[in-house]
Amino acid sequence: MAAREEEVRIRRVIACFSPGSVARPEAVARLAQELEAEFLGLFIEDVDLLRFASLPFAREVGFPSAELRAVDLAGLERQLRAQARLLEDALAAIFGPAAGWALRVERATPASAVEAALAEGHAPALLVPPGTDPRGERRVMRRREVSGESLRELLRALRPVLILPE
Repeated sequence: MAAREEEVRIRRVIACFSPGSVARPEAVARLAQELEAEFLGLFIEDVDLLRFASLPFAREVGFPSAELRAVDLAGLERQLRAQARLLEDALAAIFGPAAGWALRVERATPASAVEAALAEGHAPALLVPPGTDPRGERRVMRRREVSGESLRELLRALRPVLILPE
C-alpha cells in the first residue's frame, strides 16, 4: 500500500441484520445513499439457532413472565419471516422505488452468507455487521484476507470493514 492514503470509492454496502437487530436500518441505508453505493441487506436466519431450537431440550425464558417453556420452531420461523418483512418495508420506505438496493433473507451461518455476498465481486465494499455504527471507525482489509475464521471474527467485532480488491 502507498505511503499516503488512497481515495477509495465504496461501490457496495453490505449490511448484516440478525433477528432482533433490525429495528433501525436507517443509518446504514442513508450512508449507502450518501456514498451513492449499491445497498445489499442480508437478513440472516442463523442455521445454528434453528438447529438448537429444534432440539427436544431447547427452552426459552418468557419476558416479562420469566416462564420457562419449550421452543416452538414453527413459531420462531414465523417470527423470523415477520422481522424480515418489517425490515424490507423499512428499507423500501427509505429507498423508494429506486434501483440499487436489495434485501436477501439467508438461512445460513452469518459468515457463509457474507462470504457468498463478497464472492459476487463488488469491491470495494463496506461490510457492516449487525448492531454496528456504520459511520464508526473502519478496519481496512484486502478481499483475500476475508474468509473463514477471520470473517467470523470481523462479524463479532462490531466494527465496519472496508474490503478492497486484490
